[in-house]
Amino acid sequence: MDTQLTTRDDAAHVLLTLLAAHGDMQPDKFELCEYETDTGDLDWGVCLVIHDSLTRFEHWRAVLDLDPSRTGYSACRHGACLRAAGEYQGVPVDLFAVADTPGE
Repeated sequence: MDTQLTTRDDAAHVLLTLLAAHGDMQPDKFELCEYETDTGDLDWGVCLVIHDSLTRFEHWRAVLDLDPSRTGYSACRHGACLRAAGEYQGVPVDLFAVADTPGE
């Protein structure tokens, strides 16, 4: 099976469509990200970052239809860090959340 690489225009279209459709829950940061595939080719995707709101992280995880069982958690210098990755309309997406942990 051939996998078609995503162009920067494809990723930009998906990002702008998502931001326009979900203006009430904007991410704190967003950008187009360049990825290297297993074959060494370059692919484009979207990165979204949420600060201090697990509610907004869950909103975006649901919008992007990212499998909740594949959400990773780790402690980081900012507190608690969550990451979910997948594809949305054929474009790679990475969703991150950074939140203070209680008592920090």
